[in-house]
Amino acid sequence: MKYEAMFLMDPNTASNWDTAETEIRRLLGRASATVLGLKRWDERKLAYEIKRRKRGVYALAFFDAPGDKVSSLELDARLSEHVLRLLVLRHERLTQEDVDKALAMAPPPRSPERHGDSGMGGRGGFRGRERIEAAPEEAAVAEAVDAGDEGEAEPGEKPE
Repeated sequence: MKYEAMFLMDPNTASNWDTAETEIRRLLGRASATVLGLKRWDERKLAYEIKRRKRGVYALAFFDAPGDKVSSLELDARLSEHVLRLLVLRHERLTQEDVDKALAMAPPPRSPERHGDSGMGGRGGFRGRERIEAAPEEAAVAEAVDAGDEGEAEPGEKPE
């Protein structure tokens, strides 16, 4: 079976990508997996501490492995001091073209880090500079939402 895995690595390990890649390949090798593709994504601040870490580095891996070996991979990842978390998804129809396309994509866009604001609520959505940094499909959705907002009054304004 073919799988996709997102590894959340300890930033101290992943600061040297060769070390992190070696650890991921070691874990996949122990699970009798054939690596189809592997890419370092991005270092991010975590929503909450994991293993006393406030930051983590994401790595995306595609691999082919026997189905009964995935649980041992997950156990090995939990026991590894270099891996903070692991998510494995099974793909029914995954081609090498799909793998190459996924690995060629840039990491997900960063959400704006504002003090006291998650960037998720209210009318703050994708305004100003944030829209430029958003992915094209998110920008299109934001533009459609903005188009529907034209008749609304701004907070503190009286409706006409």
